[in-house]
Amino acid sequence: MYSELLDELSKAVGARLLIRFDYGDETYTVEPHLIGQDQDNQDCLCAWLDGKKSASEATDGWYTFQFTEIKNMRLLNDRFCQQRPGYDPYNKCMNRIYYRL
Repeated sequence: MYSELLDELSKAVGARLLIRFDYGDETYTVEPHLIGQDQDNQDCLCAWLDGKKSASEATDGWYTFQFTEIKNMRLLNDRFCQQRPGYDPYNKCMNRIYYRL
C-alpha cells in the first residue's frame, strides 16, 4: 500500500478537500469520496470529476483512479460541500473500503 498517498487522500476525504494529480497524460481535479481496494486487490480512489481539463474529453461523473498511476498529488484549499449523485458508500466494486465520506 502507498501509505503517504493514503494518508493524504484520507485527509482530503475527511476535510472534503479537492485534490489535483497527474494520471497518465492528464491532470485531474476531483472530489474524493471513497478510498479502498478494488476486486483486483488494487488500491484505488473513487472520485467525482467535475469536468476534465482536456480538449479530448469533458465528462462529469464518477471515476476510479489506481494508486499506482496517481502522480504529483496535492491537496487544494478548495472544498466541496455535498455528496455527488449516485455516491454509494458501500461500493460493491470494492473488496475493502479504507475511508469514505
